Amino acid sequence: MLAAPSLLGLNPAARRTSALFSGSYLLVTALTDFPLGVRRMIPFPVHGKIELASAPALLALPALLGGLSGTREKAYFAGLVATVLTAYSLTEWDANPDI
Repeated sequence: MLAAPSLLGLNPAARRTSALFSGSYLLVTALTDFPLGVRRMIPFPVHGKIELASAPALLALPALLGGLSGTREKAYFAGLVATVLTAYSLTEWDANPDI
């Protein structure tokens, strides 16, 4: 989410929005209570809810900020939404992540 927009030649608004999401995902992951968490403050199921809520935000925020002005930008953010929803659906959010 940080390098792809530049490599794909996306517009500046799309690059900024993607960087914003990249940072927020990194922060949430670092604060999640699971083996890779740096400071385990966010329960794993709450992480899942945050991730699910990010899917519509991945389309709404770029649209509001002008990041969906081109076909490549629309495809990029649609691909991110598909990736988030796929990861969400493949994760057992009620499981104990430490096992």
